[in-house]
Amino acid sequence: MYSEKVFEHSVALSRIAIGIIFFWFGALKLAGFNPVYDIVYASFPMLADGIGNIFLGGLETLIGLALICNIFPKTTHAVLILHLLGTFGVFVTAPEIMFDPGFPMLTLAGEFVIKNLSLAMGGIVVILYEVRHPRLSKGWL
Repeated sequence: MYSEKVFEHSVALSRIAIGIIFFWFGALKLAGFNPVYDIVYASFPMLADGIGNIFLGGLETLIGLALICNIFPKTTHAVLILHLLGTFGVFVTAPEIMFDPGFPMLTLAGEFVIKNLSLAMGGIVVILYEVRHPRLSKGWL
């Protein structure tokens, strides 16, 4: 049976892994490279170009840094969950990007978005654990 310490480290490493993903994706947008441009444009066109893309990239980068450094955990996780929920809008606004030839056959873009369920649930698991174990809110691990 795993010790509580192993579980604590697993939760912390999950938080850091999600942080790396967000930091990386945000940094790409800030550098002017947005591999998910079509998905963003289909969901929230105002976030796909210019200042909107910079805002989105900055937000993702900040979420990533906050997760990695374990700062402002409740706020960070709330923003993380809202951000990920927003990504599912494309299933309503542009299902043709998500499915081909139709439901339930996911495209690569559809797979990219649907994997956000695992990121969202990972974020929920981390914050629920850390709220119940406040000493984890101190430091990286």
